Amino acid sequence: MKNIFRMAALGLAGLIGSAGFSAAQDWDRDDNRYDRDYRHDNFERGMHRAREIGYRDGLQVAREDNWNRKPYNPNPRGRYAWANRGYRGEFGNLNEYQEHYAEAYRHGYMSAFRGYRGYDRDDYRGHGYGR
Repeated sequence: MKNIFRMAALGLAGLIGSAGFSAAQDWDRDDNRYDRDYRHDNFERGMHRAREIGYRDGLQVAREDNWNRKPYNPNPRGRYAWANRGYRGEFGNLNEYQEHYAEAYRHGYMSAFRGYRGYDRDDYRGHGYGR
């Protein structure tokens, strides 16, 4: 009879211990999910910033090119050639940042350059650029 109680107590202790272990594992998963969400938010914020800065830079260069009567060239160049203006390490991958920046730069450049040439300046509004 005494052995039955010992076995029951041992079984109960094992059950309680495994429940505690499971709870600890769940906490770890929640913690990692928070880290992933935080990194994802930083990435999204960084890509938005790349598009915003790239678009404005493209607008500015197109205005300068028009003023100076330079030929159409929508690619980042000069001080914008690295396409990393505004980048911070917390935004994630620099290459992705540069791709978003360069694409937005081209859209901003095309919008301003074509606008000065008598075309519709609003072609690229509503596509996530310049807002």
